Amino acid sequence: DVDFIEAGWPGSNPKDEEFFRRARTELDETTKSKLVAFGSTRRKNMEASEDEQIQTLVESGAPTVCIVAKAHLWQVTDIIRADPEENLDMICDSVSYLVSQGI
Repeated sequence: DVDFIEAGWPGSNPKDEEFFRRARTELDETTKSKLVAFGSTRRKNMEASEDEQIQTLVESGAPTVCIVAKAHLWQVTDIIRADPEENLDMICDSVSYLVSQGI
């Protein structure tokens, strides 16, 4: 039995956008209940509620979301150019917002 179906990153490309749009009406309830939308934490220097990518996760209709975050200090400082405290704030804010939206 399959518990979760990672269905893509809504908003990242037209095919994923189409999948989530069609899933709302073309999949049975059991299958829809297993869908997972994939995305990332909010961007730095903004609230999760203002982040377009976070909004696409909410609007995807998927009941579950998997977000990727930076865990290694090098990724935090060199890839997203944030300090460790802001990185933790990005993670916390993203998770809190998604939970507040019923996800």
